[in-house]
Amino acid sequence: MTSESRQGPAVGLIDTDAEFARIVDELSRRGFLGGLAGSAALLGLAACGSSGSATGGNDAGADGFPVTLQDSFGTVTVDKQPRTIVSVGRTDHDVLLALGVVPAALYRFVPSMAKGVGPWALDKLGGASPAILTKPINYELIASLAPDLILDVQSFGDKQEHSTLTGITTTVGLPEGAAPNAVPWQQSTTFIAKALGRAADGDRLVAQTEDYLSAQGKAHPEFAGKTVCVLLTYGGKVGVYSASDTRMQLLTALGFTPAPFVTGLGDKEFFTDLSVERLSDVAADVVVVLSQTGQSQSQQVAQFPTLTSIAGYQDGRVAFVSDLDVALALSGASVLSIPYAVKALTPMLSRAAAS
Repeated sequence: MTSESRQGPAVGLIDTDAEFARIVDELSRRGFLGGLAGSAALLGLAACGSSGSATGGNDAGADGFPVTLQDSFGTVTVDKQPRTIVSVGRTDHDVLLALGVVPAALYRFVPSMAKGVGPWALDKLGGASPAILTKPINYELIASLAPDLILDVQSFGDKQEHSTLTGITTTVGLPEGAAPNAVPWQQSTTFIAKALGRAADGDRLVAQTEDYLSAQGKAHPEFAGKTVCVLLTYGGKVGVYSASDTRMQLLTALGFTPAPFVTGLGDKEFFTDLSVERLSDVAADVVVVLSQTGQSQSQQVAQFPTLTSIAGYQDGRVAFVSDLDVALALSGASVLSIPYAVKALTPMLSRAAAS
């Protein structure tokens, strides 16, 4: 086995092998290969429409200003209630939208998201069409929107990017002590809410989401104590997520336990490549298989025949997630995407756990 990345390959839409190779090279150079809390395919074009300012109850429940936060670059002070917010962190906009705030621009990490957000967040946009950011970041576009706050929380923590953004306006970056592109969803929610003077609302969103996960776990007692692992097929390879990865953490929140096969890999890396010839070594009561490009079970098995050698495959204990939106929702792990992912996953997880 070889260590692949801090957080695993991007679960996103890749149109060609050449484009995938370019993305892998770019992400590898930046020390990250995906993961929302791994899903950040570096694709897409420039803006599609605009929203002049952040909207939607910005003052509701606001704390007193100034607000002070500590990100990985030092102390950040937000002097007053922000009115025009740009969201550069790859899932920061989900937190804003959950708070009822529509950003003037947001980062689109998958080109299939026409408005830059997943289906779990579309209704939160209302009729707005925020400007779209992709890599490389269009700093001129951001400046033209005259924001008074930029969020780059779920990010690489890139010094040059942060320096350029702070040259435009107050920027809240990767939280102090957080791994690049691996900020726990609870932390990113409370961190962003605090920056908006909405700390209590952030705590409420986290509590509601944790209550939802707990309720789903209680509704599915068949999950309790069952071991689980999550695989990803991508670019001709197969890899496994560690117990500390967001996807695994969400499954354990439902009652599952990381399989010894997974814990034996350690948690220094979030993702590890597996030899396809040794997929028979994968051992868990339930195995979840994600696909980089939304392939069906039959397509993945045709590409990787040794998937059928996984213990439990013949018994139906291997759950293939072919819906790309569901995989992205699981990988993105925000207060908006988590319920979407869990609702779609629980039926297949239940079948696999009961087999």
